[in-house]
Amino acid sequence: METQTKAKLKKLLRVLFFISSILILFFLLKGIGFDKVGDAFLEVGWGGAVILICCGFLENGSDALGLYFALPKRKSFLHVFSSNCMGALTNYIIPWEVGELVKIGMIKSVAGSENSIKGVILWNYVYKLSKGCSIVAMVPLSLFFALVMPNDSYQMSKLWMIAAISLLGFLPYLGMMILIHANMSVKLVKLLKYLGKKNTDELIEKAERMDRDLKLFKKERPLDFRKTFCLQYFARHVSLLTFILCTCFAGFDSYALSVLILVHCTMNLGNYLAAIVPMKFGVGEGIGYASFVFLGLPGEAGVLVTFILRIKAIIAMSIVSSLIIIPQKKEKNDKV
Repeated sequence: METQTKAKLKKLLRVLFFISSILILFFLLKGIGFDKVGDAFLEVGWGGAVILICCGFLENGSDALGLYFALPKRKSFLHVFSSNCMGALTNYIIPWEVGELVKIGMIKSVAGSENSIKGVILWNYVYKLSKGCSIVAMVPLSLFFALVMPNDSYQMSKLWMIAAISLLGFLPYLGMMILIHANMSVKLVKLLKYLGKKNTDELIEKAERMDRDLKLFKKERPLDFRKTFCLQYFARHVSLLTFILCTCFAGFDSYALSVLILVHCTMNLGNYLAAIVPMKFGVGEGIGYASFVFLGLPGEAGVLVTFILRIKAIIAMSIVSSLIIIPQKKEKNDKV
């Protein structure tokens, strides 16, 4: 009964967090004015929307291809692509990174349970490294455009401040690296044994094998490691390009390119700091507001751009996620 009660409480908390997220987003948009929100979407237009969604496909596809190469054994890229988008979409709605479990559950049908767990963990490990590297790379990129296209609004003091803070982007990677090198998989399974769980010897053997494979990923599969890293690094810069295009399409094309790059960098750092908050909607828009204001731009522009990008992400990921449903239904019908 206690287990069922805890499960119900978790579900209730997730629902409450989701409702809270929607309410935060509603009041943010209401504060700006729904007429301005509508005007921003009209500014983007159908042509801009198609371009942004195509950028979403490119970013999601690059990430999925990185996951494909992280898997020890792999069969269908389309299945991995759809699963990755479904997991990311789940993370948008349900807190505490439940989407990673969704990815594992969907990928195991083509890669096996153990391989899917390894692949997703490896992907997240390299993802945190590539994101940290991309954030750090955005600072000199911003400085380059400031020198090539001088702008009075560029504040050098804030650039150095962001440059120093951008090193925080490596903290999640370092944390995950410590967990992997500490053999956390084995320790968790051994804990189950101490708690009275029976038949854990096989689990311990699998955990030891998993920890070993995670540690040796870069050494034993260097080509796959480089492919995974490069694809994720590329995806982060596609995200930057999408952000800049969205800002221009939404009618904020007067902002300096160098400043927009710094804004995007600041938003990434803000999302890192807010990662412990189990809500997505509203929180991201709030970070967009604060990032724009920090660099001397109108806060409402940050909310609108972040909101448009969120809608783009949901549409792009939903389209790709739906590709996995049709084959699955056919397979079930064939079995019947």
